[in-house]
Formats: sequence, structure tokens, C-alpha cells
Amino acid sequence: MKYDFAALRFCEDENIRDRVYWYLSDLPLKENEEVLAPVGVHDRLQKARVERFTSAEEEDAPYDVRLIKRVAAKMGERKLSIGGAEFAEFGGVRFDDRHYTRFSRVIYSEEKADVGELALHGFRAVFDAPMSEDDAIYREIVRGHGIALFGGEGRKIMNLLFSLLKRSKEAADFLYSIGLCERDLVALLVRLG
Repeated sequence: MKYDFAALRFCEDENIRDRVYWYLSDLPLKENEEVLAPVGVHDRLQKARVERFTSAEEEDAPYDVRLIKRVAAKMGERKLSIGGAEFAEFGGVRFDDRHYTRFSRVIYSEEKADVGELALHGFRAVFDAPMSEDDAIYREIVRGHGIALFGGEGRKIMNLLFSLLKRSKEAADFLYSIGLCERDLVALLVRLG
């Protein structure tokens, strides 16, 4: 079986920027293109530059395919057209000096979209504006991928979650106030970052 491999350099991380790491890629990449890829035991996404891109059979791979990680996405928020609306995907959003969210299946749009078509694309939880500040939205985000947010409240919710990633006490206090326990907050942090 033939695989695509990308040699990545993590220029923003002083601990590993002097080395090149091989990743599998499901995306067509070019040299010098910027991507997001998981790093370390926690698989936090970081920005990297593609130094080399090649295809090879498993036996000729530059690194053992059983041990190698995959490129998560090209750099920047991905845009999706679903159900008659344009959505921004919240994976790959920077939340501190070198880390990015891996929240790849939460999408947001100012426009209305067809709920049936969203379901066909794997978005099972859909929240429409105006949204109440209840725990249903956050509980869905804790449970897994496939959440679509509409309207201004969607952006507010994502900003709250990003502030939680930055260890904001106010964000944590709000989530506690709507009934999320510490275990839920830990699950949110793991899913976000």
C-alpha cells in the first residue's frame, strides 16, 4: 500500500525546531506549506512547515507507519459549505503562543442551514440563536464531535471555551455555575486542546 509522507519542522517550538519529523498525510501538501500536526504525548496541535513531501510503499517508508502520526489540517480555519450556509470550523484556532485547538468538528455560521443536510455530514447536535446559557451545548461538546452553532451566541460560546483553554477562572466559574463538574471541565480541556 502506498502512503503520503510529510517531513515537518516545528519552527515555533524551541524544544524541537532543530529537527524534522515524519508524518503521514491524507492531504496533498507542498514544500513550505504551513500545516497543523499533533506533537508530544498529549497530541497538542502545533504549526509546522512542510520541508519535504513524498509517497512510498510501506516497506520503503521514511518511518515506521505503525508509529507515525498524521497531519491534522492545513493552516487556518477550514471553511465548509453545508446545507446552504458557509461554516467556519473551529479546529486549528490558536489559543496561546504556539498551540492550536483540535476541535475539528465544531462549526459555526451566521446563516441558517438545513438540519437534515448537517446530519448527513455527521453534525448531530445543532444549536440555534438565540441560545440560552444552559449546559446542553457544553455537554454535547464534552461528548464528542459533530456540533453546529448558529448566530452570535455561537461565537460567544467558542470564545468562552477558548478563554477556558487559557485557564480563565471566569470561564471555569461560569461552566461550574451551569452544572458542569470538574470531570466535565477536564474533558472539555482535553477535547479542545
